[in-house]
Amino acid sequence: MGKAKLMVVLVLTIILAIAVLGFSFTQARISTNGSLSESLCSEQGVVTPIRIESGSTYAMCPWSEKQSAIRILIDALGFIAIICLIVFMFKAKRFSYIFAIVILFVIGGFGGYSSVIDGLAIKNTKSYCDKTSFDVVLEGSQCQLKYFYGTVALNFGSSLFMLLSSILALKYRSRIFNGDHHHHHHHDHDESKDDEKIPIIASSNSI
Repeated sequence: MGKAKLMVVLVLTIILAIAVLGFSFTQARISTNGSLSESLCSEQGVVTPIRIESGSTYAMCPWSEKQSAIRILIDALGFIAIICLIVFMFKAKRFSYIFAIVILFVIGGFGGYSSVIDGLAIKNTKSYCDKTSFDVVLEGSQCQLKYFYGTVALNFGSSLFMLLSSILALKYRSRIFNGDHHHHHHHDHDESKDDEKIPIIASSNSI
């Protein structure tokens, strides 16, 4: 049962990590679909990440390269660590399994830190949007931050699930590794009991 529970959490963590990577790659470069100019992103004082929309037209200025790179690295490493953990679990490599747990826990911790930094960046963008009029860029244009909120939420969720995965993997380790061999241990125990009986019977006969 422990292995099944752990696998559910690990699969959910993989899905979250992939979602973060998807969002991160799409928000790592300037994108626009019309008359909103890319030059908006290089204007002095502009706070990024930011997305300006007017109707169906938009221009997006990406996260800083550093923030995007850190987030992508953390989730890519987390993804690899989870795959390794699953492989070591099914191959019953106890030491490697424990090592993967430690690595995953550390990555999850860094992911939490990354999501806090991202959250602070969005807070800066929000305050910048609140005091800036974008009508000069294009009439009726406004900030749209929901995509960035999505990235922060997914990043936080992914980090949380990495930490949860590592804790559950540690908690269920004896059940995972001993569960498969439980029958063999029981058989060995019966044999040893039989061995013990022989000298006792022999000694009673000699009396």
